Amino acid sequence: MTHITKGANTPVPAALLRVAVCRRDVPGTPPVDASALLLDAVGKVRGDADLVFYNQPAHPSGAVRHAGNAKGDGQLAEWLELDLPRVEPQVQRVLIAGSCDGGVFGEVPGLAVQALTGEGAVVAHYEVTDASSETAFVLGEFYRRNGEWKFRAVGQGYASGLAGLATDFGIAVAEEPAGPEPSDAVPPPPSGPVPLDTVPSKTTGPVPTPMPAAAVPAPPPGPAPMGAVPPVPQGGAPFPFGPGFAPVVQRGRGQGVVSVGGSVPPGPVLVEAWHQGEGYIYAYTLTKRNKDDKLVFNNTITDFHGRALVFQGDDRRLRLRVTGDNDWTVSLQPLSAVRHLEGTVQGIGPEVLAYTGTEADVDAEFAGDSDGDGSFVVWSVDAHNLQGSQDLIFNDVGRLRQTAPVPAGPLLLLVEADGPWQLTARPLPALDPGPATTFDPPAATVPPAPPAAVPAAPSAQPYPDAGDGAAKDATRAKGLLGRFGRAKDEHSGRGAKTVTLVNPEPGKPAILEYSIKDENGYGGYRVERLDEYDDADKFMESSTHGVEGRTLVFGSGESEVRLRLERVGAWSLRLLPVEAATPLTGKTEGKGSTVFRHTGPPAVQTLRRLTRDEDPLETSVVQADGRKSMSASTAGRRRPVVGPLSVSAAGYCYLLVTARHTTGWQIEPASLDTVPAFTDKVSGQGYAVVRHTGPAAEMMVRYEVRGLLDLIALWELDERLEPIRRISMATGLQHIPQGLVQVRTSGGGKWTIEARG
Repeated sequence: MTHITKGANTPVPAALLRVAVCRRDVPGTPPVDASALLLDAVGKVRGDADLVFYNQPAHPSGAVRHAGNAKGDGQLAEWLELDLPRVEPQVQRVLIAGSCDGGVFGEVPGLAVQALTGEGAVVAHYEVTDASSETAFVLGEFYRRNGEWKFRAVGQGYASGLAGLATDFGIAVAEEPAGPEPSDAVPPPPSGPVPLDTVPSKTTGPVPTPMPAAAVPAPPPGPAPMGAVPPVPQGGAPFPFGPGFAPVVQRGRGQGVVSVGGSVPPGPVLVEAWHQGEGYIYAYTLTKRNKDDKLVFNNTITDFHGRALVFQGDDRRLRLRVTGDNDWTVSLQPLSAVRHLEGTVQGIGPEVLAYTGTEADVDAEFAGDSDGDGSFVVWSVDAHNLQGSQDLIFNDVGRLRQTAPVPAGPLLLLVEADGPWQLTARPLPALDPGPATTFDPPAATVPPAPPAAVPAAPSAQPYPDAGDGAAKDATRAKGLLGRFGRAKDEHSGRGAKTVTLVNPEPGKPAILEYSIKDENGYGGYRVERLDEYDDADKFMESSTHGVEGRTLVFGSGESEVRLRLERVGAWSLRLLPVEAATPLTGKTEGKGSTVFRHTGPPAVQTLRRLTRDEDPLETSVVQADGRKSMSASTAGRRRPVVGPLSVSAAGYCYLLVTARHTTGWQIEPASLDTVPAFTDKVSGQGYAVVRHTGPAAEMMVRYEVRGLLDLIALWELDERLEPIRRISMATGLQHIPQGLVQVRTSGGGKWTIEARG
C-alpha cells in the first residue's frame, strides 16, 4: 500500500481507478459526502457539469462517476470512479473533495482518501490528521505531468462547506433563501433539473447501489462475487452517438414528473435512476397527451440503481412519470456517459452498455433475484440506427450461465435484470487468409462414416415434420451411445466430492442421468455448479430433483463443467447424448425429472400433477443455443396449468421437467389454435397462455394473492412463443399488447385481465 503524507505525490496508473473517501464507523459522527471537480489549465471548472457529486452523479464525458457508498469492517466510504484515459485533454486536474453535513471534520475519525485499481490494488492512501473546524476538504488531486498521471495529498480545508470550495474553483453559488423550513416539512420534488447554483443537502437523498464492504480499506484481489458488484472499467473513448448536453437531475419521493426543457436536443438520452431502500420504483415516458407511453423502469431491487435508453423527440419534449415508495433521483445524461463492455462488466438491475469491438461471444451470468428467480433479458441495437429493430441476445428466468454471439460494433446492449449479473466479451480472433491457393486432400484420407453413426443433414424447413425428426433422433442416439458409454462419462461414489464432467461433443448439450441418495435423510442433498473461481450456483437439490432422473448439462455447449456434491450418500452420474431425449409427440405420463425434445412448430403444453403430493413440479424450455425460459409451474397444486413450447429457427427445443422422483405428471402438447383468445376479458388460474386479439390497450389486471411472496407476472411472447418482454409484475392498470401473452403466478391463484369499463 502506498501511504503518503500531506503535500507528497505518487505516480498512479493511467487506468480506471476506484477512489474512496472513507472514515471509521463511529455512531454519532457527522456524515461525509464525496465529490470531484474537473479543472482546466488555470485551475477552474469549465461549467457546472465539471462538479460530480451525489446530486449530479456522472460527468458528460463518462470519465468521472459518483458510485455510491459502502459500510463494513468498521469503515464507511463514499465511492467515486475515475477513468483516467477518458479524461478530456482540457482537464489537467481532478480534485477529490469531501463535505461534512451537520458537523465539522474535526469530529470525523479516520478521515482518509484511497485510490485502487480495478483489480483491487491500492495505489495511493492519504489519511488526514490535522482537521479541525472545516466543513469541506480537498483531500487530494489527480494531475497530469509529462504525459503521466500522479496523485497529490492536498489536505486543504474550508470552513464554508462545499459551497465555499466550489466558489474557489469557478462555480457560482447563490445564497440560499433565509428562514428555516418547519422540521416536519417535506419539500416537493423540483419540476426541473436541480441547479448547481445551490448545493442541496443529502439528508433525504437516495443511496446508489452499495459497493462491497470488503473493498474498504482493501478489497480482495480478483473478480468480486456476483452479489457484491464493484465499479467496472468504462474503457474506450466517449460513445460518439447522440447529442451532447449537460446532465439534468431531479429528485423526488412518491410520484413525480421529470420534464426536460430545451437543454436536451432530440436524440437518444441515457436515463439513470436511484431509489433508496426497499420498495418499488417504476417510470414511464409520457405521450403528447400526458399518458403513459413506454416503460423505462419497473423494479423492486433494494437500493435500486439502473440505467435505460429513451429518446427525446423532435416534436415534443421528453417527460417521465416516476413513482417510488421512497426517495428517488433521476439523471438524464448524454449517450457519451454510457458504460463500455470491454472484458468483464458487472451490474445489478437494468443497464445500457456500449460495445465497439469486433464480432464476439458474450458470456452471461445471472445470479437471480433474492429468491433465485427473476428475469434476465439483453437486447442489442445498432448504434447507427438506435431506433431500429432490436435483436434478442439473452432471455431467461432464474440463475443462468449462457453464451451468445454478437456482431461487430458499434452497438448498444440493453440489459433488463432483476438481480446481479455479469457480461464478458470475448472478441473472435481475426482469421489469417493465408495464400490464395486451395488444397483438396485425397479422398482416401477422409473415410466415410458408417450410416448408423452419421445422421442425415437437418431439414432446411424451420419446423420439420415431428415424426421424421423423432426417427432421426433415434437413429443418431443409437449411433452415439457407444461413445457416451466410456468410463470417463460415468462417475460414481459415496460422500461429498467435486466431479469434472467432460463434454464428449463440445458445442452441444448433453443429458445427465443421475442417481443420488441423501447422506442421512435430513436436509437433502445439494449439487452446485462451480465456475473457474470456485464460486457456486445451485444446480440440483433433493427437494426439486429427487433421488434419480435426468436433466441437461452443457446447455451452452461448454467443453466441461464442475459439479460439487454435498450431503450425499451413494451417487452415480452418467452422460448421454442429447439425442437420447424422449421425443414429445403426444400425451405423455411419467414421474420425476426428465428431458423431452419437441420438434415442430411452436405449441403449448398442459402440465398436470397425477399424485397427491405438494412437491415442486415445473417445466422449462431450452433452445438449441442454450437459452432457457420458464414454461409452467403447478405451485404445489393439482390444477392443470399451461405453458409455451417456444421453438427457435432451429426447429426444435428441449423441455425440462423438474420434479421429485415420487411426483407423477402428465404433459399434453397442443397447437396454438387451443390458446384462449380475448378482446375485453379473460380469466384463469395459475400459469397460462392467452391471445389478445384486440388492439394494444390499458387493461385491469387482478390477482388472488395466496401468500406474502405471491406474485403475478405477464410476459409478451413473439410468434415463436419466446418471451420477449415482461409486461408487468403487478396488478392494476397495465398496457396489454396485441398478440400472445404468458401469465405466470408463483402461488397458483386466480387472475383476471379485462378492459376498463
